[in-house]
Amino acid sequence: MKILLFVFRSSPLVVALALLAALLSGLFSGSLIALIHSAIGDAATTPAHLGLRFWALVLLTLISAVAANITIAWLYRRLLVDLQLRVAERITQTPLRDLEDIGNSSLLAMLTDDVDKIGEIATSIVPLITNVVTSIVCFGYLIWLSWHAFFGTLLFLILGAFSYKVLISRERKILAAGRDELDSLYRYFHDLTHGIKELKLNQDRGRAFLGQVLRPAANTVQRYLFLWDVVYAAISTWGRFLILVVVGLVLFLLPRYFDLQPVVLSGYVLSLLYVRSSLLSVIETLPHISAAVVALRKIESFGLDLSVEALRPVSSTSLPDMSGPLRLIEVTHSYRHDREDSVFTLGPIHLTLEKGEVVFLVGGNGSGKTTLAKVIMGLYPPESGEIHVGHTAICDGNRMEYSQLFAAVFTDFHLFEDLLGLGCSNLDDRVKHYLSKLDLDFKVKVENGRLSTTRALSRGQQQRLALLAAYLEDRPFYLFDEWAANQDPVFKEVFYTQLLPELKAKGKAVLVISHDDQYFHVGDRILKLADGKLV
Repeated sequence: MKILLFVFRSSPLVVALALLAALLSGLFSGSLIALIHSAIGDAATTPAHLGLRFWALVLLTLISAVAANITIAWLYRRLLVDLQLRVAERITQTPLRDLEDIGNSSLLAMLTDDVDKIGEIATSIVPLITNVVTSIVCFGYLIWLSWHAFFGTLLFLILGAFSYKVLISRERKILAAGRDELDSLYRYFHDLTHGIKELKLNQDRGRAFLGQVLRPAANTVQRYLFLWDVVYAAISTWGRFLILVVVGLVLFLLPRYFDLQPVVLSGYVLSLLYVRSSLLSVIETLPHISAAVVALRKIESFGLDLSVEALRPVSSTSLPDMSGPLRLIEVTHSYRHDREDSVFTLGPIHLTLEKGEVVFLVGGNGSGKTTLAKVIMGLYPPESGEIHVGHTAICDGNRMEYSQLFAAVFTDFHLFEDLLGLGCSNLDDRVKHYLSKLDLDFKVKVENGRLSTTRALSRGQQQRLALLAAYLEDRPFYLFDEWAANQDPVFKEVFYTQLLPELKAKGKAVLVISHDDQYFHVGDRILKLADGKLV
């Protein structure tokens, strides 16, 4: 029911039209069996109007089925796009720490495999309704023929349904286990694409990765999918066999206990054979619904509720009052080291960043520099302590707006081809100016805020483009995390002696994580972090 409600809420009008077409198609299709049985029962004196009614029902069934299929196609494409956008929106609204715990491979699996499984429900729900309605109409006709025989038939169907439920339960467990393994496989695909240079440089490592890591993971996923195929085949086969068993029981067992006229018996057999395809379609739809249920549960297990009610409105672009400094008051933040049981605690941190100053942050690897930067920018919420901007206290209610005060270039930055969210009237001219200043104008062009390339560049050149994008954002606070690490001396000089002083002159507060001590004279202060504490 949750899956069906989810589909309905995504496009109520389209779903309603699809359901109406499905109901009419099922009603017309089910009505045909009564008409056919009447015509067969009195073939010698069949009135002419029965033939007209037959062809009218066939035409109406065809028209309603075509309308239902067209609506299905539109609904499926609309639902698929809507789901992907909804998952993407939920990702943007989920705290960074939670996203890091989920992992990129799981997020990718959600955006592709899980969304596709849920979207496939749109292709199943309308035929499901059509076949259910057809079956109901046929069963109604069976009750009209003989309600005693109908209850006997219903008993046979219920007994078969219990055996069928066992297979469905097994199938859902296999799907859930296979979906968990799929996350691991996606993670190894990520390792393959991002670590291809290392694998090429060490063929033994490449062979070991393929043979000991990737192949076993792929085989595990393949095994679960094969088991699902086996159970799916068993479900389909058992469904076909079950209907034939019921027909046999009705034909050879019920006449021993009920006085059934030949016309009634023939009506039952004819109706059950006619409804057989509808029941089989219903049976074959259920595994797809199971797959969608598993996919939806997987997404929700990561805390990504896809209901419309769960989506928060987009934050306003209004920023807190910047009349005063940024202050961290006894702020702490803890997290568990990767693959370790120990917990790293940052703080308590007491720190003030003033407008128009450049502050260097230094410390050894693992000292907490990047974590402190993320806490300062509101990407990680503090576990204790307070953050203030001027007279504004930062809390969960305004943390998203608070983060809009910052522009940053991290060591693991991502470069977008479009310079989004800048809103400058003379954007292209400004970009060309800085492309020339950063010696990128011979490689990168800009037109309507779109860069000609971001991939055919070295890592250092990409960092310069990321710096350009951050610089153009014109935010009150700037954070640069080891930006100059991959730059040659010329651009280090430009960064430290030209761009940082420019930002300072504009009244920006700049925090620079760096080990380039020959440029520390550019800064106003130097902060040192050791084991999560300022010393």
